[in-house]
Amino acid sequence: MHLKTLISVLLFLSVGFGGVFPLQAADYLLKARILIHPSEAHLVEVWIPLPLEDESQKVVSLTIKAPRPFLILRENEYGNRFLYLKLKGKKTQIFYQALVRRKEFSPIPGSFPSPRLLLPDRLVPLKPFKNLAQELSSEQKTPLDKLKTFYNYVVENLRYDKSGKGWGRGDALFACTAKRGNCTDFHSLLMALARSAGIPVLFEIGLPVASSGPVKGYHCWLKAYVEGKVFGIDASEAAKNPARKEYFFGHLDEKRILLARGRDLLLAPPHHGERLNFIYQAYAEADLRPASQLVQTFYQVKILNSK
Repeated sequence: MHLKTLISVLLFLSVGFGGVFPLQAADYLLKARILIHPSEAHLVEVWIPLPLEDESQKVVSLTIKAPRPFLILRENEYGNRFLYLKLKGKKTQIFYQALVRRKEFSPIPGSFPSPRLLLPDRLVPLKPFKNLAQELSSEQKTPLDKLKTFYNYVVENLRYDKSGKGWGRGDALFACTAKRGNCTDFHSLLMALARSAGIPVLFEIGLPVASSGPVKGYHCWLKAYVEGKVFGIDASEAAKNPARKEYFFGHLDEKRILLARGRDLLLAPPHHGERLNFIYQAYAEADLRPASQLVQTFYQVKILNSK
């Protein structure tokens, strides 16, 4: 590639709305321990989400330790992959260790992969938000301008607040009414506004990485497909850190590990309960019924290097 062309490409990948940002990268050693509690069930089935690969993330190595044979399967709708086991109701532990190479995401060329990204989810309906989306974007002519308007509205009108009840389900109606919540609520409202305006949006979820050690909780973000490009969006981080508001429209920092995509998920092999709102921990069923009480997931991350 000609030097001038190479410089132009690198500059394109690092330019976002609001300035030029350096591209960052990091290697993480992710350790997962899944504890299955004893049960009188005849059959216990366990699905464990495994780290995904995309333009920002590579799984360099993966090792699994399990007491019984297992399968690694990928579902077709979003491409999520799962470690799947059948157990017999005894106390069991499953371990995996993944070396994950993560880099900062900047806007890149790309088209949306599926019409599914224009459709509603159970907690992200579209009809209730059409009027609000039209009102907010009435003066905007391009899809990108509309998306930025929706982003600004969510960041400026919602509080990152996990008090009380109702938050954490990714309920767009709750977020719109209560004007608060966590990352799932922020991004569900943004998804509802964008999709109701015909802008495809993908929900992604995984683990935040602030430092080496145990990881409690999860973090989620969006990918938006607009005008031939893919934009990473993290509205909740922008609300918590207003100085980086412009950055998080288009960019995603490297301090995260992607575990799953999408909402209303059907696992692989198909589970027997209703579709899952989202997944970042192990899911279990006992005798073909959901059994969340039987499974616990513990994550630990070690930052190997960051640059």
